[in-house]
Amino acid sequence: MRYVFANCEFDTDRRELCRDRKLVAVAPQVFDLLSFLVSNRNRVVSKDDLVEAIWNGRSVSDAALTTRLNVLRKAIGDSGDEQRLIKTFPRKGVRFIGSVREFGGQNDEAATEYALRPSAPVITGPRRPSIAVLPFQNLSGDPAQEFIADGMTEDIITLLSQTRDFLVIARGSTLAYRAKATGLDDIGRQLGVRYILEGSVRSAKQKLRVTAQLVEASTAERVWAAHFDRELIDLFAVQDDITSGIVGALHPQLLLAEAQSYKRQPPSSLDAWGLSMRGMLALTSLAQENLDIAADFANRAIAIAPEFGLPYGLRAFALGYRAYTQWGPDWRQDAAQASADIKRTLSDQPDDPTALFLAGGASHFMGRHRTSIGLFERAIELNPNLAMAHGLLAISCASIDRPADGLAHVETALRLSPRDPMAYLFVAGQALCRFVSGDFAGAVACAEKGISMNFSSCENYFYMAAALAELGQMQQAKEQIKRGLRFAPKMTLLVIGRAIEGRNLGWTRYHAALRKAGLPE
Repeated sequence: MRYVFANCEFDTDRRELCRDRKLVAVAPQVFDLLSFLVSNRNRVVSKDDLVEAIWNGRSVSDAALTTRLNVLRKAIGDSGDEQRLIKTFPRKGVRFIGSVREFGGQNDEAATEYALRPSAPVITGPRRPSIAVLPFQNLSGDPAQEFIADGMTEDIITLLSQTRDFLVIARGSTLAYRAKATGLDDIGRQLGVRYILEGSVRSAKQKLRVTAQLVEASTAERVWAAHFDRELIDLFAVQDDITSGIVGALHPQLLLAEAQSYKRQPPSSLDAWGLSMRGMLALTSLAQENLDIAADFANRAIAIAPEFGLPYGLRAFALGYRAYTQWGPDWRQDAAQASADIKRTLSDQPDDPTALFLAGGASHFMGRHRTSIGLFERAIELNPNLAMAHGLLAISCASIDRPADGLAHVETALRLSPRDPMAYLFVAGQALCRFVSGDFAGAVACAEKGISMNFSSCENYFYMAAALAELGQMQQAKEQIKRGLRFAPKMTLLVIGRAIEGRNLGWTRYHAALRKAGLPE
């Protein structure tokens, strides 16, 4: 259902609120409050009515209710003083008094006419996907264990909300599905979400098993599934470990599912979010042709939604890596554009973990390792389960003689997302950390593993070549240089030297080892 009032429009199916044709971010409870008030606008609704409808009858203080109303009023351009749209009736309740037009669907003639009015620009900004986490089922047979399942559900919702890439439905809106059997497609329509996460908890003696699966609501297609077995020694520590593992693995799979979904659509139909997701998918391999594709998708997303920061980060990452590998026609121009895009990303989305990761990656590839570390650490502070930030932070740490820190971050990245599409780069970080710490045999083993994941990963070839040279295996080292140059033919000692920031002994040794292995000057 779509409603239009004043300068606002909101869609209960898509769970989107727009004001002046721009998306307004509101918490799920605030959206539910607006929906209830508008659908009951013919009467004054009491506090009891609101508590029953929005909070499922749980105890809510007057102050909490007033706070939600004030947030809602601000979102729709009203205030407690003006009360143009939401009027308070002392000791009675509140009522939505604005004039409302109601449209039943996207094909409604009146709705179409309204959407085409030239008085305001058409909404072209990003429409991020939404996800609902259903209450995890307690399969242990012991009702006393219900709190484990409830705690798991609540923690997953909290951690998923930190990603910023998805709209996460509040737990209060999904509790109703604990006891009743409802099809996933019906749940998706009722909650207005694209994805549903469901799972179960089973405990026996001192062991805990948690299963989880992510489903696309409209098709019931399973996107991801996994199970986690742990010894039940410290319940809270185990719960934290499992929930972070679920969310860490879930994030890249959601991005991948989004990209694949948009890949099936005509490019001309994509919005800024869809274009960015296609670009992110292309970016994961770091292949030369895919970097060009990622930059192109970023350009198109920026043209549609210039206020959206993510595509600037996407373009910065693509062009920063292209400048490092010398793949473009003018690496200096690529580097200059990447630098400008980093600034724009940080200006538009300074608290978005994914945007910070992209800006950090671009900074690293251009040799600004300390800057990249700061950006990666900020991304992890906002979202501790962002595996790709942990993985690339390892390479930056190794680049400034902090291999032990880097190895710890690689371990975290691989624990969070063992099947991550960028895992080959995580392992490359592991190889460089081992090289810098003097474990050359370990560096060779890690680089070999990275190549098995992505045979075109030039970093792994060069890291292996340097380690083999330090082990005195010169013929094998020269062979790895040749293989790396097949993918990055313009890579030279001069290019590697530009990436040395300050007096970093490990990176200097890496540079010298590549000279011994035969990398051109």
